[in-house]
Amino acid sequence: MRRQGLFHIPELMATAIFIWVTAGNRRPPGISGRGGENDLPVEAITDRETWDTFIDASPSGLLFHKWDSLKITEQLTGYTALPYGIYMGDELAAVCPFFHKRSCGLSIVLSPPPLQAVVPYLGIVMGRDYTTAKQSKKESTLQVVAEGLREELGNLAPDYLSMKLVPGFRDIRQFIRDGYRIRINYSYTINLAPPLETLWENLNGKLRTNLRKFERDGYYMEEGADLGPFYEAVVRRFSQPEMNIPMVTRQYFEEIFRAYPDHVHVYHLYDRNGDLKGVGTTQEYKRYILWVGGPKIDGTSANEYLQWLLLRDAKEKGFLEFENTGANNPNLNMHKAKYNPALSIYLEMSKKNGVGKMAEWVYSNIVNRPRIKRRLVSYIE
Repeated sequence: MRRQGLFHIPELMATAIFIWVTAGNRRPPGISGRGGENDLPVEAITDRETWDTFIDASPSGLLFHKWDSLKITEQLTGYTALPYGIYMGDELAAVCPFFHKRSCGLSIVLSPPPLQAVVPYLGIVMGRDYTTAKQSKKESTLQVVAEGLREELGNLAPDYLSMKLVPGFRDIRQFIRDGYRIRINYSYTINLAPPLETLWENLNGKLRTNLRKFERDGYYMEEGADLGPFYEAVVRRFSQPEMNIPMVTRQYFEEIFRAYPDHVHVYHLYDRNGDLKGVGTTQEYKRYILWVGGPKIDGTSANEYLQWLLLRDAKEKGFLEFENTGANNPNLNMHKAKYNPALSIYLEMSKKNGVGKMAEWVYSNIVNRPRIKRRLVSYIE
């Protein structure tokens, strides 16, 4: 679709660059060295195994960060991937995927790209030993990471930069000193360590009554192999007038499921007659994330029962935490709070110059209106 004038701005909603930052590994093959005594700590990574090995080892690395996930995003959005590593000497210190594109004279850098419904956060991943390191080591490592990112971002010269960090990444003092604007975001998490009976008693009383009714009525959950019912539900959800986030193609989900069959699952909820009453997806990697779900089917509240069955599934599989994203949406808060979750914080850091501020204003006040967005952003098929 050809866009004209200021309506090039939606393209800031898709732009792929990866700054990759890692700790605890020697510089492996697949890293392009620069040479010289005044090397910057940032160097390009071209080796998938190097990247995924680091993500697997890091406590904060998520499926969103994995190589294939990033490449799928790059492929389907048409953005250029530029993977980097940030080092302390020969040791990788951290990784951090960014998404970059130049459009209509603008340089936009995002992490994650504007797929908030499916990638709520991304940003920096520290090495596996970072969380147990002494504070002096943590601070020196973060200083190197911040300096490395500063240098590389200086080369990209973004007019608009936004990075949403994973939950638990809280020490952003280096970035505050660099003039980043900070915004607090929230997610819901449930500690799965207590017995299932305790988790049940922690639920809202009215919710427990509703769940008993669904159980008596013979509702049951099955893992599905067909993405059709799920994606039909996603289309209905994204087509709702109040949705103000970009659409997502079916191909995106198909490729993610194909890349991670052991970690991404779709579940269907049926009534006793075998009629579909609920659908949802999960990411089951280091934590159990209730990922993308569909709206109510036939106006029932069966999704409540589906969520409880998924929480039980996470407990039975030995996960320590169940995450239910969407705590920033006031329309969902009362529903999600019925399960007695804790609030988890994740931080967004952003910078923009005068041109970036104007672009953001145009997008927020003009292009982001649902009727206009649906004409300009062809992410849904």
